[in-house]
Amino acid sequence: MRSIALIILPVVLASQGALADSPSCAPAASGKMTTLEAATQQAETLGYAVNKAKRSKGCWKIEGFDRNGAEIEITFDPGSGDVVKPRDWHAPAR
Repeated sequence: MRSIALIILPVVLASQGALADSPSCAPAASGKMTTLEAATQQAETLGYAVNKAKRSKGCWKIEGFDRNGAEIEITFDPGSGDVVKPRDWHAPAR
């Protein structure tokens, strides 16, 4: 019985870490929210072709393609309009 617990515990802890790294947005303190249309427009201004836009975990989630045709997923904070990055995100080396 104890050996089963030792096998299951790392799996449970790993799944908790994955959930913690996904972005989530808090409600806007001022009550002012960026609209889904504004987030879509901002993604298009950044050069992305938007395929799908929806609310996810309190954020605006934009899915589509970049200029090279690669699939992208951008998350915007509805309060500030800023792009939300997961905690484990690192800028690519240049």
